[in-house]
Amino acid sequence: MNTESRNCQNCKQSFAIAPEDFSFYEKIKVPPPTFCPECRLVRRMIATNERILYKRKCDLTGKDIFSMYDAGTVFPVYDIDAWHSDSWDPYSYGMDFDPSRPFFEQFLELQNKVPRMSLVRQMDSVNSPFTHRVTGPKNSYMVFRTTYPEDCLYIYNANFPRNCCDCSWLINSELCYECVNCQSSYNLRFSVDSNDCRDSSFLYGCRNCSNCVGCVNFVNRNYCIWNEQYTKERYFEKLKELKLNSHSSIEKTKKDFEEFRKKFPQKGVNAIKSTNVSGNWLTNCANVNKSYNCEDVKDGRYLLMVFKAQDCMDYFEWGNKAELIYESANCGLDISRLFFCLQCWMGASDLYYCNTCPGARNCFGCVGLKKGEYAILNKKYSKEEYEKLKEAIIQQMKDMPYYDGDIEYKFGENFPNSFSDFAYNETGAYEYYPMTKEEALKKGYRWKDREKKNYQITKKSEDLPDTIALVDDSILNEVIECGEKDRPYSVGAYRITPNELAFYRRMDLPLPRVCFDVRHMNRFHKRPKLELQHRNCSKCGIGVETVYDEKDYPIIYCEKCYQQEVY
Repeated sequence: MNTESRNCQNCKQSFAIAPEDFSFYEKIKVPPPTFCPECRLVRRMIATNERILYKRKCDLTGKDIFSMYDAGTVFPVYDIDAWHSDSWDPYSYGMDFDPSRPFFEQFLELQNKVPRMSLVRQMDSVNSPFTHRVTGPKNSYMVFRTTYPEDCLYIYNANFPRNCCDCSWLINSELCYECVNCQSSYNLRFSVDSNDCRDSSFLYGCRNCSNCVGCVNFVNRNYCIWNEQYTKERYFEKLKELKLNSHSSIEKTKKDFEEFRKKFPQKGVNAIKSTNVSGNWLTNCANVNKSYNCEDVKDGRYLLMVFKAQDCMDYFEWGNKAELIYESANCGLDISRLFFCLQCWMGASDLYYCNTCPGARNCFGCVGLKKGEYAILNKKYSKEEYEKLKEAIIQQMKDMPYYDGDIEYKFGENFPNSFSDFAYNETGAYEYYPMTKEEALKKGYRWKDREKKNYQITKKSEDLPDTIALVDDSILNEVIECGEKDRPYSVGAYRITPNELAFYRRMDLPLPRVCFDVRHMNRFHKRPKLELQHRNCSKCGIGVETVYDEKDYPIIYCEKCYQQEVY
């Protein structure tokens, strides 16, 4: 079978379907997609509120809760414990399938009345109410998509972080600050794509370095500054001169380091112990293509933030013993054969078009079923009845499409964009593919104007002391104006929490000048866009498929040349 070119229903651009894609579709018995890979990814992302929390009432208990859903949802929202309790029965919302109406129309009706859990947390949560999509959080605040965080603040996407603040894509690290794509590191600050490093600041592409500042592509080095070797004594003298405990000096070093970094080669594909891969940030992967931030994955395409999975396509976030997953998001933990699903985990298998069905098996078009089995639209059937009706619905979806504007949805398409519970700028899509309000509305997405609260500002960020030594406990009572309050994702103001102040004092770091949301997006901008482009190795001239553009990464090396140069 040859590569086939088709036009995307959504963006109207042409896209290719490779022979291996067709083989996968045949294996799982679904037709090829009519959306291009990027539009499919965005469609999965808009179903997910990543970091925005709302205060509202639990519709079951009446108590105040924090939720990913605001108070205006058409469906009930329950506190996590209440949702998991036996106080309500998801089967009570069951519907008979009506063959005279499009399936998606009936699913939307069900989706709009079944209760949802306010936030997603796995395992016990200890003193961590402001966390979402986390496992086993302990004493953590504003932490998202993270496994076993302990004493952490303002983290997005991490595994086993301890005493870390303002970091993203962090693994097995402690006492890290403003780090992106780093792992197995200790006391690391303002660094990107660096592993096994200690007591260092402003590193890029470094491995096993300690006591280094402003270094790029270094391996097994100590006492270096701006890629120059020093004696131990002279290193610490120079370190004092840099004054990296001062806000003004840190800001200057940030600008200098960004320009300094561009003088060194960037590896075209950031992959470790991986074979036959394309994309970026891949570890222990094989036959994984057009994928990003994946670890221990075999045979996958169009994946983002997936680990411990095999034979999957079009999959956003999670994994952990996942197999044969297609067009699904936020699903994981010993799952298999999930197609067009959202938030299904903990042993879920053989599900089609299901939303928030942990532990469910053999279900089609269900919402909120906990360990459900042989159910369609939340109505239970015998195994034989289920199989017969499932096939009838699949055929009906092919014969009677659902139309959302000018887009046709048959069996094999994910949920329509309009089915998302969230506005575009509440979701991960806004962070990876930012748009203005006008652009989003023009493309048919919803938009939620972020409430700019009338904070009673008591201190301007420019009036904050230059070092933490000059800050006393009275800062905990201040409402600080965000130094970039006019940016669209700024909340306008922020406060310093006691744990946060203790962290800055321990690390001898100045107070931040902008709110958490701006800091988060600044870290996003330290990563290239998820767009593969063809460039040539700056040394040998061989073609390289990479996410690194020429403007921000002028020197690009293939794997072989990079290994020769750096290692």
